[in-house]
Amino acid sequence: MYHAVLSYRRIEPFVDRSYEAIRQWFYRLKDLFEPGCRDRREVAVDETKIEIDGDEHYVWPAVDCETLKELAVEVSPGRSSLDALLFLKDVLERCRGRPLVRTDRGPWYDWPLELLDCEYERETWGNRSLIEAWFGIFTYRTRRFYHRFPYQSTASSARSWLTAFAALHNATL
Repeated sequence: MYHAVLSYRRIEPFVDRSYEAIRQWFYRLKDLFEPGCRDRREVAVDETKIEIDGDEHYVWPAVDCETLKELAVEVSPGRSSLDALLFLKDVLERCRGRPLVRTDRGPWYDWPLELLDCEYERETWGNRSLIEAWFGIFTYRTRRFYHRFPYQSTASSARSWLTAFAALHNATL
């Protein structure tokens, strides 16, 4: 129900538990559906800007182009080649071999992809649009937060929320 845009408080009457218990359950669930390491042929990566307690941060998701499952999600205060490198290393740890990485035309991907010896393609549409579809779901869900995470959130709490969100997204596929 939370994944379907209801708040913790609106779920309370349906499950006969406090909103705090529901929140804790949501965050504990995130580790149950962690994608394992397996063969992947294509991975789409991208980033988008979000607001966390008045500051700009970036969300970096990666999606398996065949299964549409979220492989990794990260939150960073910037959008640099170093941020991209750290994120791509995490993504590649969930892949056996080296998948084709699909990115947009962001210059911050050049150095990390070459350093990691990845085959990659830059495209605007095609299979990379699968990550844009994930952003559509993400944007729809975060509208409840008015495109920013709740008051006094941190990058760490946003990362936890995104990890749980990705796990529930993967569970519904």
